[in-house]
Amino acid sequence: MLGIEGDGDWSGIKGSTNGIACPTGSCNVRNDWLATVRGRLGYDWGRFMPYVTGGAAFGDIKMTPVGLGSETDTRFGWTAGAGVEFAISGPWTAKVEYLYADLGDATCSAATCGVSTNVDFNTSIVRGGLNYRF
Repeated sequence: MLGIEGDGDWSGIKGSTNGIACPTGSCNVRNDWLATVRGRLGYDWGRFMPYVTGGAAFGDIKMTPVGLGSETDTRFGWTAGAGVEFAISGPWTAKVEYLYADLGDATCSAATCGVSTNVDFNTSIVRGGLNYRF
């Protein structure tokens, strides 16, 4: 089986820099949405289909230096993973999937001590799904 798949998700992932470059402050980081467009390659074993997937990832990175205004950057990166899909009945299938997504580095430029800090966004995603094939 060879195919293409796309998705968009609200994420709400939060983090911060550790203040090493700027001991008096840090940069809070948030990702509100993440989308992917991926190729999918699998092998059909009757009702069971394992697959690998990979492609492009897109998302926003909102950086807020402590005590200052925020800046948002839409980032482009990559994603890869694997999963398994099971036939349920007729056109219905269910799946379980793991994805790793990396949107690369962004710069939090207005840190409280005047030093720019790079933030790196990567995440692991485990999800399930219910599909209807047309």
